[in-house]
Amino acid sequence: MRAHAGLVRCGACRGIFDARLNIIDGTLEPFDDALDDGGSPATILAGMPATPQARLADAPASENGPPTRQVEGSELSLSILQDLRAGKKVEIGSKKSEKSTEPRSNRNSADEVETDYDWRKPAKPLTRGQRVALGFCLLVLFVGLIANAAFWMRNELASRVPTTLPYLTAACAWIGCRVSPPKRSEAIGFIGSDLAADPAHKGLLIFTATMRNSSASSVAFPHLVLTLEGVGGEAIARRVFPPEQYAPANASLARGLDGNGDIEVKLYLDVSPAVPVGFKADHAYF
Repeated sequence: MRAHAGLVRCGACRGIFDARLNIIDGTLEPFDDALDDGGSPATILAGMPATPQARLADAPASENGPPTRQVEGSELSLSILQDLRAGKKVEIGSKKSEKSTEPRSNRNSADEVETDYDWRKPAKPLTRGQRVALGFCLLVLFVGLIANAAFWMRNELASRVPTTLPYLTAACAWIGCRVSPPKRSEAIGFIGSDLAADPAHKGLLIFTATMRNSSASSVAFPHLVLTLEGVGGEAIARRVFPPEQYAPANASLARGLDGNGDIEVKLYLDVSPAVPVGFKADHAYF
């Protein structure tokens, strides 16, 4: 109760009240008057053991009501006690505690919390100017968020929405960036690859293959990695070809390989010092 200035919430009615005004110190013993049925010890509050440590003292009858019993500084009327013992719901009024006039130096830590609880005052409504300024700031932040996402995802955006490519290109020309097709290694594959000797030139090999994009959007042209293998399957030569060396003349490197599209790759290799018997074609982004 000290941590919350004595305020507690009733478990039955959910009301908030100051429990310090209704504290009963000690424990109670069974009643010795007509309220006691002679059975098991009865208590005012459920769960409070009845022991002879604190006794009830008879008090004179009040002028405005029935006689009362004093319990360690708190007063409960007999009618209230009867209702409590019968299990009825009882509302006990509380008086506002008087502030102590004792000097601050003589008051203990328990007295320090003897102050009225001040609820937080409601916030003042925003004025029209404040609402307009707040809306403008939110709009600027929203536009900045969209611009930042478009900058970092410009390649994916241009690939999935081709109509945005001219606008992204113009914006990149103004801020100094470049729009490139996205790099998706898993979307690229080779079909129908072959390595054969050139009948017109001795010592030359001709590599032919079809590079296909299996995704629905365009991707950047990868580097072609060609490995020549010997009799035992070991690599005897390896070379990496950039897109400028194997892509056909009608291919647009800036636009990339179109979605579900393919290109024919044809390379001439001079392998006169070695005698390859196998090959392996792969791709990679650098």
